[in-house]
Amino acid sequence: MTHVAFLRSPHAHARIVSIDTGAAKALPGVVAVVTGEEMARVCEGWVGTLAHFAGMKSAKQYPLAMDRVTWQGEAAVAVVAESRAIAEDGVARLGVEWQALPPVTDPEIALDASTPVIHPELGDNLAFKLELNSGDPAQAFKEADAVYSETFWMGRHTGVTLETRAILADFDPSEQRLTVYHSFQAPNMMQDILARHLRLPEHNVRVICKDVGGSFGIKVHIYPDEMATCALSVMLGRPVKFVADRLESFLSDIHARDHRVRAEVAVKRDGTILGMKVDDLTGIGPYSVYPRTSAVEGNQTIRLTPGVYKFRNYAASLKVVFQNKTPMCQYRAVGHPIAFAVMEAMVDRVARELQLDPVEVRRKNVVTSDMYPYTAPTGYFFERLSHEEALDKLLEMSNYRALCAERDALRARGTYRGLGLCAFIELTTPGPAFYGVGGARISS
Repeated sequence: MTHVAFLRSPHAHARIVSIDTGAAKALPGVVAVVTGEEMARVCEGWVGTLAHFAGMKSAKQYPLAMDRVTWQGEAAVAVVAESRAIAEDGVARLGVEWQALPPVTDPEIALDASTPVIHPELGDNLAFKLELNSGDPAQAFKEADAVYSETFWMGRHTGVTLETRAILADFDPSEQRLTVYHSFQAPNMMQDILARHLRLPEHNVRVICKDVGGSFGIKVHIYPDEMATCALSVMLGRPVKFVADRLESFLSDIHARDHRVRAEVAVKRDGTILGMKVDDLTGIGPYSVYPRTSAVEGNQTIRLTPGVYKFRNYAASLKVVFQNKTPMCQYRAVGHPIAFAVMEAMVDRVARELQLDPVEVRRKNVVTSDMYPYTAPTGYFFERLSHEEALDKLLEMSNYRALCAERDALRARGTYRGLGLCAFIELTTPGPAFYGVGGARISS
């Protein structure tokens, strides 16, 4: 058994001028020191795009950084040793000369002409854009009695799993077989990808996922350090183990929900929503994450925003931009919390401005039971749902009117207690069509 530790970039953006591995290699117990160029001979790089996101682009990514690092925490050199402690000591003995480069961190200026382009071969920092238009939003806003607008900033976060990311790769060179024990959600996907990128027959790759100590969606993506661990086992013909420590997890686990959303609603005086406009800008880090891409969250955000409401006039735009931060991808309830936080906040704004009951504004605008089957203005198809019944049941179970009275009585005495409502739907059972359109291999 060997263990790997990684030298990770202290810079958000820098060129690797030179790497001195001599002292690390001389350390007793060190088995190998491997750079990005050496590993690229064994493991093919990847590009995190899907066919159904037309026009999407991303640069090729490798297990270890090649000539540049593009976020603080990107793995640049791997040290394999007889223990994790020795591997970490080896990392400490590496000598790397960095040339700091201007970082791109603010998504709002990522597309400005004066902003450096992270991957010059792509031409700009735009990974993906999408526009949706349904009905006649311009006419709806023209006919409105009132228009309300808000800007929402959603901060980055990540899924902090009790068990961090962990992988053990064991390559048998005599049979050309790779066995991988992995804290992961999708063993069949990993089998396919390892076979392709390590140039092994798929039937010679076995991925075993036993009990997983939490994931929340973060353990369903391809991570460079995990691909590097498998590549190292192939290179050395020995078992190699990697377990991320908590600091590494914060630097390298995918982040999520970094969005700036501008929303406008057009309404009548009685609270009827006539139409809505949404502009979503999201920064995803320097690469689109492989294989599901980093466009899905933004795509679902603008497609889900109308939620349970029946207005048909809707215009939305999405821009997904590169930045020198930890890569961002799909995490728990992808896009849903952003979409419904925006929509429900706007419904509450309507109720507040027009001095209407938030419950009645929702009741007036929800898709009613006699409208099913129903296709949302963004194209999502909904089977029979029960918004009216669910709302009535909520009011009954919570004794909503009594809560309102208690809130008002407390407020009169100077105590402010919040009372909020939220309508939330979740996409379920996407099925093979969802993955097949993106090029996923599906078989019985």
